[in-house]
Amino acid sequence: MVRLDGFGCSYCGLPVRFSGERRHPGHVVIEHLSPGTDADGLPDLQVLHRFCAHVMRGGAATGVVLRRAWLGWATGEYEAWQHEKRYGTRHYLRLGVHTGGTLFLKHWRVRKMRCAAYACRYYTATRRPGAPWRAGSKSRKGYLGVT
Repeated sequence: MVRLDGFGCSYCGLPVRFSGERRHPGHVVIEHLSPGTDADGLPDLQVLHRFCAHVMRGGAATGVVLRRAWLGWATGEYEAWQHEKRYGTRHYLRLGVHTGGTLFLKHWRVRKMRCAAYACRYYTATRRPGAPWRAGSKSRKGYLGVT
């Protein structure tokens, strides 16, 4: 069982993982963001997910829902054992949706909300980690209904 100690990621606000596989996108990373110190003389440390620390270095200024959607997409890919694939930054930005076609924006919005909901359920322990995306689904498709 994964231990969630209640520390929230400073990038997306969801709890971080302190145990389990270190390569997991939700594993804890402590970042020292600025060379200065705060009013008490302590360094400026932030608790982040491994994936959020990677995305934050890219400088993408986005809303919380999209940040959680990116984390949910990366977590779903990892849980589906596709973590050995190397995706570029644009693939994360698109959440795996192909840009061709006239329905791209509609599909992207739906995928964004599904990935954000998946991340919220996964990291707030309302869904047991390792459980299928849809209970009772006999589909061989991935966690978001795509192959």
